[in-house]
Amino acid sequence: MSKKRILMVRHGRTEWNEQARFQGGTDVPLDDEGRAQAGLLAARLKGWNPGAVFSSPLMRAWETARSIASEHENLQPVKLAGLSEMCFGVWEGRVIRDIIAAEGDSFTRWRESPFEYPPRGGETYESVAARVRPAMEAVMAADADRSVVVSHGGIIRAALAIFLDIPPSVTWRMKITNCSVTAIDIDKRGVSLAFLNDDIHTALSAEEARGLIFSV
Repeated sequence: MSKKRILMVRHGRTEWNEQARFQGGTDVPLDDEGRAQAGLLAARLKGWNPGAVFSSPLMRAWETARSIASEHENLQPVKLAGLSEMCFGVWEGRVIRDIIAAEGDSFTRWRESPFEYPPRGGETYESVAARVRPAMEAVMAADADRSVVVSHGGIIRAALAIFLDIPPSVTWRMKITNCSVTAIDIDKRGVSLAFLNDDIHTALSAEEARGLIFSV
């Protein structure tokens, strides 16, 4: 098989990101900065020519995906429900500092091993993996050598754990910033990590971003 490259993009910034508030499955849109970030990434990806764009159905990811697709004629993003962010249960909508003040021990356990100690009503790793795996397998099976997948920090970390066979406790420590790009390659040998958390475009002008092209 020929090599495929998948760019896994975390959505642009939201007001809740700025407030350090848990989002999870809550449908929060991009803020002005997030829309600007998405535009810069779209400019950077124009020269990469993806053959397909997939997205979480949540607004913050969908807005980011639409911005990317808008730079390419006849390219429409496709929603995959399995790419939605992991559910954080009773913590959704709450600011981290308030959770620490009220549930410090629970937050410490979660921070050290989030998939083992989810908040009340939140998803376990097994639940997240059960939907992320088939969603990413659908992306890998698409008729495109270059694909973009727009989702969320928790989902990107879960995908890396699943397909690189890395413990989720390790991938959870990986930094995945807003509108960053993490790339995996798929070939006859399997799945490999090409690069992690590339967000240099967020500090550039649109003209500069267009000149910064991802490798194949």
